[in-house]
Amino acid sequence: MQIVGEFVNASRKQIAEYIENKSDKDIQKLALAQKNAGADFIDLNAGIFQERESSYLSWLVKTVQKHGDITCAIDSPDPKAIEAGLSVHQGDAMINSISFEKNRLNNLKGNRLTGYLR
Repeated sequence: MQIVGEFVNASRKQIAEYIENKSDKDIQKLALAQKNAGADFIDLNAGIFQERESSYLSWLVKTVQKHGDITCAIDSPDPKAIEAGLSVHQGDAMINSISFEKNRLNNLKGNRLTGYLR
């Protein structure tokens, strides 16, 4: 069984503020607390920021992985946002929230993500 910490989610008001303000210490504290509580992956979601989701996901990954060996779950239905997060992730990551809807899956496979899909 794999445990996914779900607290770094922009749909939570406080987290959205941390992301908008790029409060790296607050994000790192949340991620580390989840890892120390037993999470195998830290889910990162910036979906409420549709126009900035890709850049925010990249920032979240870099921020969470800056001070420790933390593996992320990149959480977005948007293949471009997933690619942005994966492009800066150190090591293997989990892809979360991509559905098997034909168009989304084809877009994901059409990107440079094919190597991540198993």
